Amino acid sequence: MTPGYVMFRLDQRTFALALDDVREIVRLEGLERLPGTRPPMAGVIVLRGNPLPVLDVRVSGAPLGSGDVLVMEVDGDPVGVAVDQVLAVLAADDLPDAGETPAKTLPAYVVGVRRNASGPVLLVDLHKLLDSCADGWAESITQRESVPV
Repeated sequence: MTPGYVMFRLDQRTFALALDDVREIVRLEGLERLPGTRPPMAGVIVLRGNPLPVLDVRVSGAPLGSGDVLVMEVDGDPVGVAVDQVLAVLAADDLPDAGETPAKTLPAYVVGVRRNASGPVLLVDLHKLLDSCADGWAESITQRESVPV
């Protein structure tokens, strides 16, 4: 059982993901674009003196300087995922299972349904969300051209 959940907003929809899937949460501040990168790579932010690549899964037109970053690990390296807003970090009991299986017509990244006072909250798998919303995301952070020195 997960120790809790991170609730976040993309556009007008509230989602949750297992707290275990997130290394940390930081504000999206100081994002710097990198030459030669393309979406979903938004750029890098400096986190404790180190560059953190940030992928953006938000709706097109979202302001680049606002939002939050969910930091996760991919192949042992930290990667940030920009979201519109992190709403809360909740204990597992604060977001109970709704007892519902997600409809088969929902995107594959929806892996469960939880419920809070506002209604159903879609539980997502962050890697599957990236696969769905940010085509080529893994390649954009793992492929580097070797440059002769």
